[in-house]
Amino acid sequence: MGREQIEEKIGYTFCDENLLTEALTHPSTGHGRQGPSEYERMEFLGDAVLELAVSAKLYSKHPGANEGELTKMRAAIVSRRHLADLAARLGLGEHVVMSSRLESSGGRTSGSILGNTLESIIGAVMLDAGFETAYRVAVGLLQESIDNSCPTRSMNPKGDLQELLQAVNGEPPVYHVRQVRTMPAHFVATAVWDGREIGTGEGSGKHKAEIAAAKAALEVLRVKRGWAEDL
Repeated sequence: MGREQIEEKIGYTFCDENLLTEALTHPSTGHGRQGPSEYERMEFLGDAVLELAVSAKLYSKHPGANEGELTKMRAAIVSRRHLADLAARLGLGEHVVMSSRLESSGGRTSGSILGNTLESIIGAVMLDAGFETAYRVAVGLLQESIDNSCPTRSMNPKGDLQELLQAVNGEPPVYHVRQVRTMPAHFVATAVWDGREIGTGEGSGKHKAEIAAAKAALEVLRVKRGWAEDL
């Protein structure tokens, strides 16, 4: 995936290509050692843009939520883990320029580096086109998570389901995914645990379908009395 594909993934084309290059150049390379790292400076900007964008969207989406609930939802969406997962799905790790030492120690799959790189790219967008454009790109990347936000709902349904089920018998759920349409792509996933189907969901990608299946399973399990014995 080259520069054009990264731009397509994030929904923005840079006027100054050097900004994207800087945003992908990890300080471990020693680039800019005569002064502060532009990667880290852009990360600082991107972090602020993401927090404000998510805050504004959550404020509008949940008029009945209090400050604590809004803060918790925002923290989940802009968490390092969540941003790292998003960056991994965008394939950013393979394009980060880093030292050979960092690469050999797993830098391309590091959650902190992936999350930081996504923030750095958002910061680069702001420098290239201003806050409004950076805001739009940030919202576009996180819209699904914002749409799925709820004061009492987790941002990690697959993790919650696994934790819940493994507490019963140590077995995690598995997901059976099939593609039901190619243009546009559409998938159906079924969460299976202990040989039983416990939730089904759909989505435009395999990951989205699995998340939907996990949500469906959680909804059933959390309202069903004695569910572990009945499954």
